[in-house]
Amino acid sequence: MAALLKDPALIVGLVRAILIFAISFGVAITQEQQDATLMLVGSFLAVVSLLLTGVTMSRTTPVANPTLPEGTVVEVLTPEGQPNRTAVVV
Repeated sequence: MAALLKDPALIVGLVRAILIFAISFGVAITQEQQDATLMLVGSFLAVVSLLLTGVTMSRTTPVANPTLPEGTVVEVLTPEGQPNRTAVVV
């Protein structure tokens, strides 16, 4: 289920598979209704992707110009077998 939420193509594929199953069991769905459903799902995924991009950007530090508030304590991760260190941003 987690992989499904990470990949929009899998979501569209799942919707398409559900439509195919519905049609094979006798539900009358026109091609226009199928297309409209897939367009709706695609549009929804595009909006969600845009919103999640904004959330991700607001919660990460840019690599090109990293800044942390003064006094922030950070943990310096060292290679395995060596103790990690902590540092305070000055």
